[in-house]
Amino acid sequence: MKSLGNETLKAVDDLVEIGGFASADEAVLAAIEAWHRETDEHAEQLEAIRLRVRRSIDDPRPSLSIEEVDAALDEMMAEPRPVSGRAAR
Repeated sequence: MKSLGNETLKAVDDLVEIGGFASADEAVLAAIEAWHRETDEHAEQLEAIRLRVRRSIDDPRPSLSIEEVDAALDEMMAEPRPVSGRAAR
């Protein structure tokens, strides 16, 4: 098994020293758990995208022409929208 690099060990030690974790083992386990969560979330996002693409491909409605898309976008952009955030100030 490869060992952790000096910078990684220092970072883990620092996290333990400031009280972020009770031990180096706890810090490494937390990192592994976070990686697993991130991997699972990524897989879920990809599956959601695949489902949306599949629904689009399987949609029985006729495709829109570029002119119809342009007209729909022009109509959407012409509708007034409320201003929010910094622009509203």
